[in-house]
Amino acid sequence: MLFSAHRDTYVPVALYAQLAADDEVLPAFVTSISEHGLHLDSLAILGNRRTDRLQLQLALPGEPDPLWIGAEIIRDQPGLLFNDTALRFLSMANAHWRALRRWVRVRELMITARPLGAHDAA
Repeated sequence: MLFSAHRDTYVPVALYAQLAADDEVLPAFVTSISEHGLHLDSLAILGNRRTDRLQLQLALPGEPDPLWIGAEIIRDQPGLLFNDTALRFLSMANAHWRALRRWVRVRELMITARPLGAHDAA
């Protein structure tokens, strides 16, 4: 598990998301998530955006509906093909926030309760 500067716990995941920035919808690979943000690998063309705000659609395993989240980019480090990007959540429906919070907390418990040697991503 990773911790942010605000003591937010990030759990490792391997999920796909859709980013809507400007007028484009781009795929992204989420590598870790918390109740307040996430880290992802996105296509480098996201670096050509006009704003740091975007919309995110994310389907959590086991949840019936995808989450729709308004977010802002707080870190975007370029790579050759993919950018290492961090997003902070700005807005989402209360039901989506509760589902995300529950999902992340269950993953935190699963990681801390795993026997030694079990290091798989959620």
